[in-house]
This record gives sequence, structure tokens and C-alpha cells, in this order.
Amino acid sequence: MKGDTLLKRLKNNDGKAFEELFRMYFNALLNYANFYIGSRQLAEDLVHDVFYKIWETRSKLTIHTSIKSYLFKSVHNNCIQYLRHLKVVNKHQKDQESRLEEALLLNRLYFETGLSKLLEKEINELVEESISRLPSKTRDIYVMSRRNYKKNSEIARKLNVTEKTVEYHMTQALSLLRVELKDYLPFMILLGIPFLL
Repeated sequence: MKGDTLLKRLKNNDGKAFEELFRMYFNALLNYANFYIGSRQLAEDLVHDVFYKIWETRSKLTIHTSIKSYLFKSVHNNCIQYLRHLKVVNKHQKDQESRLEEALLLNRLYFETGLSKLLEKEINELVEESISRLPSKTRDIYVMSRRNYKKNSEIARKLNVTEKTVEYHMTQALSLLRVELKDYLPFMILLGIPFLL
């Protein structure tokens, strides 16, 4: 087959073989990529990338199928990678837009409507309720740490437990509180309520 002959010549650094290979398959590969991507310019870039890699790796190139199958498979893979990347980028943009909308909403609620005091009171009550629902030992250790500003070593001595035990209960407390109060976290950050630090 002509394509396979060109491949042998290509492996021997034959530039003319590369040009022939390019002319032979470029348009078909471009149409194939354009079908997936829906942009001729991007499709061209993806196809050029495949040919560039073939030229760069020509001496080590090992193809177990025909050169035609290899080229189409390579272009297909490039298209799939591009579409996956696009999906991630779009998701990231939507997340960013969503965060911006949330920030603007919080800004209006907090600074423009005078709700800050009301929100602060309500959220502090929610925090207190959540703390009261913690297991008793976990709650005691949390209160000593966050309200009484005791170090882990002091708490451990006072309760006659190891520092590892104190760390364990603090991790549990913060984890449980984050779950319970997850819907209020943006407001808590805005209001400067540092209970999860």
C-alpha cells in the first residue's frame, strides 16, 4: 500500500514522503475533525498537530495498523481530548460566574439592605444549636479550644487525655459543623464568624 511505503521512507528522514503523506490525507482528516469540532480552524490545528508529532517521532514511529487508520485514530483522539478540555473550561467558567453572582448577592444583602445585624444574630444562633448537638466530649473540647482559646496541650492536661485525642475530637467537631452549616458558610465568612478556623 502506498501509505505504508511512504511510512518506510518517512522513517528514513525522507521529507518528500512526508509531503506526499500530508497531501494524501490532510483534506480527509480535516473534514473528519471538523465533523466533531464544528470549527474548521480548530480542526486544522488538531490535524496539523498529528502531522507535526509524526514528523517529530518519525525515526521511532511504530504503527501496527495501516498509516491511514493510524492517522484517523490520532485525529479522533485529538478531537476527544479537545472536547474534554472544552467541557472542563466551560464548567470552570460556569462555576466562576456562579461564584460571582453569589458574591454580588451577598454584597447586596449585607451592605445594601441593612440585614447584617439580623443575619449575624440568626447565624450565631444556628452555630450555637449546631455546637450543642455535638457529642459531649467533642463539644467540651471544641468549646475549650475555640471559646476559651486553650492550646491542645492544655486541654489534654486538663482532661487527662493525649493531644492526639484532642486533635481527633477537634477534627470531628469541625467536620460535623461544616456539614451542618454548609449552606451558611458564605454568610459566615462575610460576617467574620471564625468558628471553623
